[in-house]
Amino acid sequence: MKTQMRFQKILMLVTLIISALTIVYAWGFFTGSLSCVSYMAAFRGTMPSGSTVSASQLRDVSANTYLLALDINDLFFALSIVFIVLVAVLYITACNKRRNYYISNYVAIIATAAFAAVFAIIGIAMISVVLGTMTSEIPSEYWQAYKNYCETNGINNYSDSNAMFGIGYVLFVIVLANAAALIYNLIWKIKLMKGEKKLLAAQPGKEVA
Repeated sequence: MKTQMRFQKILMLVTLIISALTIVYAWGFFTGSLSCVSYMAAFRGTMPSGSTVSASQLRDVSANTYLLALDINDLFFALSIVFIVLVAVLYITACNKRRNYYISNYVAIIATAAFAAVFAIIGIAMISVVLGTMTSEIPSEYWQAYKNYCETNGINNYSDSNAMFGIGYVLFVIVLANAAALIYNLIWKIKLMKGEKKLLAAQPGKEVA
């Protein structure tokens, strides 16, 4: 039981950190190439002479991706807040330090694990949707045209980095693994509680390690 108690304490702390990271990710979602898309969608400048892409074309072709990413970013914010609230409930119900779990602990852990799993699946799917939409709806010549504009005017807001998408995939895989770990911990706890009850019934005062 002592080993499991240490594990559950560490697991709850890790879950808290992961839930906080989902909020940080939502804050940083519009960085890299998505940040550039937001500038392109709001573009009001004049394209360099000889450019095959006009300012209105640049705005129009970027608008759908920007609005889609904005809606998904809002969704990430909302889900990450719910996630951290559920983790707070884990601590309120003392899931991190309680030796014997009660109904409130079962409900808190199962709810958090289920939500985390759904959040992870939604996160991976939505990142794929944004990345796919951006790739299909904004041709390479539009990126190049905006890059030329930035270089011509000494503006430092061009980026075609997709690192934030990769970070998102990794983060949500971790969220999914964390959900599995919460369920594993609960099953482990239940088995040890049953074993301890049997042992204590036979040998009062003896603790299961």
